[in-house]
Amino acid sequence: MDQTMNSNDAAYQEFDVEVLKNLNLDPEYIKKLEIIEIGALNGEMIDKTEHFDAFFPSIKEFLYKAIEYSKKPNKTLDMDFLNYGIQVQEELGIEKEAMAAILPFYNSLDSRTGRDWRNVFPITLLPAVLGAMGACLINPNLVTSKYGKRANELEVRVVKSLAKILGYTDLEKVSGLAIEGGTKGNMYGYLLGLNKAFPDIRENGLMGVKQEFKFINSQSGHFSNFTTLAAIGVGRKNAFRIPCDEHNVINIKIFKETLEDCVKKNIIVPTVLITIGTTDACSLDNIKEVHGVIEEFAEKYPDMHRPHLHVDAAIGWAFSFYNNYDLEKNKLHFRESMIEKLAHVQSVCQSFHLADSITLDVHKTGFAPYSSSFVIIKNKDDFKTLTWDSGDFKYFNPAEFMISPVSYSLECTRSSSGVFATSMALKSLGIEGYQTLLGAGLQYTEILKEKFAELKNVAVVNPNLGFTCLFRPYPSFVNNAETLIEKEKFSEDFQLGSKEITEYVKGLFKYWKNHKSPNIPNVDYIASAAWGQYGDGDYEIPSWKAYILNPRAGKYIDAFIKEFLDIRNEYEHHLPKEYLEKLKSIF
Repeated sequence: MDQTMNSNDAAYQEFDVEVLKNLNLDPEYIKKLEIIEIGALNGEMIDKTEHFDAFFPSIKEFLYKAIEYSKKPNKTLDMDFLNYGIQVQEELGIEKEAMAAILPFYNSLDSRTGRDWRNVFPITLLPAVLGAMGACLINPNLVTSKYGKRANELEVRVVKSLAKILGYTDLEKVSGLAIEGGTKGNMYGYLLGLNKAFPDIRENGLMGVKQEFKFINSQSGHFSNFTTLAAIGVGRKNAFRIPCDEHNVINIKIFKETLEDCVKKNIIVPTVLITIGTTDACSLDNIKEVHGVIEEFAEKYPDMHRPHLHVDAAIGWAFSFYNNYDLEKNKLHFRESMIEKLAHVQSVCQSFHLADSITLDVHKTGFAPYSSSFVIIKNKDDFKTLTWDSGDFKYFNPAEFMISPVSYSLECTRSSSGVFATSMALKSLGIEGYQTLLGAGLQYTEILKEKFAELKNVAVVNPNLGFTCLFRPYPSFVNNAETLIEKEKFSEDFQLGSKEITEYVKGLFKYWKNHKSPNIPNVDYIASAAWGQYGDGDYEIPSWKAYILNPRAGKYIDAFIKEFLDIRNEYEHHLPKEYLEKLKSIF
């Protein structure tokens, strides 16, 4: 390894076996993780890549310095940029001066340390980074194979590979696209359903639709579930947002009632959008049950328009790497708690193939750089509803080229960097590599949840297996957190008390943020960790949130909990006695 990088980045370049052993991870599993750490994550590949320095004489220095800048305390954003931008000299630029001028802007959150547990903040595989870098150098446009050539071929290959991992078997029918983010994937899900329901919409627009229609999505789904409805001119009000059950999963009973009501009122449902791996709870909507309801109604009501089933698996798609994992043999020696919960994950994710289309983000849970997103279409004929005729294109004839995504994609300019990054990641890790790397975060999350449960005064809101831990800290004198969170979810009579608790939880988070140590991981505060299971189901229960997929996060778990407890004690020490007595009366 480069000596400069060793000295600058020792804090997260060293693989600490003893720390992982102290977390009770199996030694055989640790060996597997160490191989990935030293190779694909630690940067040895850059040093050993043949001809790297010959082709990129200063890129190596640039990358190392960018990492160094990113580790510095976050600089306040300079909003004066609106007035002066960056200074661009008139004469021919000098590379070193350009580096010196731009490097300070890498002062950002450094995903590689493992110290940031806020939302999806992924570490990247260096093979994937090199793949994206090569795409930027060669610079093909995926508009058609006229300009993309084998880059277009690789896109098709990557789409088929991802589809196979998800569980699709008829790969000849499968199609898809590299896109710039999960929001665009969900937009495709809506547009495919809308165009299948109303084939004339391309020419006549929504004004030509005389029949009432409504989309269906889930309460715990990503905000793009309704912002994309606004973007395509439908409007967020033209969707039924189905409440979630106590596990943050779409309520099948209410979904079934809603769909039946639509059928009886002759309301067309173009798309049903569900989620695998919700942003906060990492919960999994049951694809098989939702699909079963749609099929049941299609048989019961032959004249019903069959909704297009789109799955937003931007986060949860990666669970499909475990679809064929033998839980009994447990080859990778995962912790028992993970294995127990993985059985449910398999039961849900083995039904990915029932979805008509799927959004997935490799840059979220596939360790590729932004942006590496895809929409996978089960039946390529569905794309025909979005396909334009050759005569509609002024500059070239798509019919002349073997691959022409421009005829059905929403954009003409599509970068190939996500395609190359994803292909490098898949080829570098393979199924077992992904199982190992994802398994680090999943096991760390389980460990964090178990440690909170032992405290008796911190409630784990999402006990399911996932990449997130939603935890609701109660006052230190509480000793029945698990009972309390259930009471908050199910007892309407306790709602006033629950709101008082939320003020404590919110105040503690603000105090913690102002007093935490710089080297202790950051976590988030979220408004909707769960919903009250009574009335309209719209009472929101907030919590703290830790997202710890990063394989380097494990070493900070004990330190995080110790400081959290110390700061909570300090916070309560500064609270008025009258307020504490009021809190005690609630419990």
